[in-house]
Amino acid sequence: MNLHFSSSAFIPGVFLLAGVSVAVVIQVYDFRKDFSYLQTLKKAEVNYEVKWGQLLLEQSALTQPSRLEQAAIKHLNMHSPSQDELIIVKP
Repeated sequence: MNLHFSSSAFIPGVFLLAGVSVAVVIQVYDFRKDFSYLQTLKKAEVNYEVKWGQLLLEQSALTQPSRLEQAAIKHLNMHSPSQDELIIVKP
């Protein structure tokens, strides 16, 4: 069996194959670059979620009524009113 290739069809075919190969390599590179960026964003998201949890715990600790009362007494010289200091206003 003698195969005869026409150079007029072979050369463009080689260039087409080379062009498609380069396009595939570029697409794979872009995919890997974008995937790496996505992984970086996911790590940042996890870090932000951890930080958010820590801030919620801190907020919870700082807004406890007993802590607020102690801060009002210490820093603002406030106190609970006595019976003599209470004024009841009727509508």
